Amino acid sequence: MRNTKMRMSLLINSIMIMLLLSGCSLGAIGAGTGIGQNQWPQTTQELIASQPGPLAGTQFFHAAYPHRAQIIQVLDKMPTVVDGMNDAYLDLYWNQLLTLFAEDYLSPQMVVDRWRMASYGSPDIEDARFQFRENFNVEIILDASGSMAGKIGDKTKMQLAKEAIQEFAEALPEEARISLRVYGHKGSNADEHKQLSCGSSEMIYPLQAYDAKGLEQALGMFEPTGWTSIAHSLRLAQEDLAGFEADKNTNVIYLVSDGIETCDGNPVAVAKELSQSKIMPLLNVIGFDVNAEGQKQLKEIAHASEGLYANVTNREQFKQELERAKEIAQKWEQWKREALTEADAVLIDRKKWVDAYDRDWYEKNWRESLNIGMAIEHLSASGKIGNEAREYLTGKRQAREALATQSKEELTNYLVSLTTETYQEMREQIEDKYSGN
Repeated sequence: MRNTKMRMSLLINSIMIMLLLSGCSLGAIGAGTGIGQNQWPQTTQELIASQPGPLAGTQFFHAAYPHRAQIIQVLDKMPTVVDGMNDAYLDLYWNQLLTLFAEDYLSPQMVVDRWRMASYGSPDIEDARFQFRENFNVEIILDASGSMAGKIGDKTKMQLAKEAIQEFAEALPEEARISLRVYGHKGSNADEHKQLSCGSSEMIYPLQAYDAKGLEQALGMFEPTGWTSIAHSLRLAQEDLAGFEADKNTNVIYLVSDGIETCDGNPVAVAKELSQSKIMPLLNVIGFDVNAEGQKQLKEIAHASEGLYANVTNREQFKQELERAKEIAQKWEQWKREALTEADAVLIDRKKWVDAYDRDWYEKNWRESLNIGMAIEHLSASGKIGNEAREYLTGKRQAREALATQSKEELTNYLVSLTTETYQEMREQIEDKYSGN
């Protein structure tokens, strides 16, 4: 819990510095000439390409949200706006407010990537990493840095991760093999322990068939303490699977982290090298309750290896991501029995992911709009903005919500129209229409 509070405190401090600096520029602009160009997304393409704000995913609108008081401190640093300010100044004020709470709206390419993973083994996929081989191997690389001691509900992130991994391993087919590597489990996250902790990446459950007692003992060998050595761990994962080349093995790696690399490595470059090695693994990345900065790097790691990225905030979501690997393993088991995937089943699965994508956009739009609405109400009640500014900003919030709603409908309809296309055709169309962002 201490690490979670510390991270939130650092985030709040950095936002306050940003606002204090921008407050000066806002004041200067308000006193002089305005800016006519809008800085916020105006189209679906721009909405997808925009970066999430540092407070994305928070629930400021909820009265019981544990960090609500800290976010109020951030809002109290916003400049004061009196009635009569020109629209250019209010536009900049809106842009600053949106920059704080903007959510991460996903590209439709995310759905196509999910379709591709769900159709693992299909002859429609030319990528050799998605073709089944004689053996199926899964390696989980688990973050045991100090921040994993932060709590979600009444349990730490580490406790939730361990439970989900145990359940996942138990559900794998008998012939599938699993291994577990942990990093950051030695020393502490203090500066004097950085070298020790950054070198602590250990294979605690070697690649083998699931053994309940053995895995349970392995999961009990460590607790979250230190630094985050993602690059080093990915290099070691390549060594772990060196004897299982892709011509005879289907290799899947799950990297689980709740933050960015803190050991001075370059995980994006290492991930790219790993994906192009002889083991040719599918590298999927799970961000566990990660902030905007962490999401950006973890997404880059997944993108560099042509794998998938998912951000989860609770045990159930984490478990669902691991379920994807279990489903692949079950399809591999069917493939070994020469079972074929029915086209109708593929179509149903694709539509399921369109529904999930639609829901993700809806939830983010709903949360973003409520957060900004609550922020406007606080700024008004505290005297930071007058009635004119309140009405102006409320109008901007409503327009933003309408844009996200319209974009959601556009994208879900577009994805439905793509469900019968091949993966290559879908990728080319999305890159052409949405710039591949």
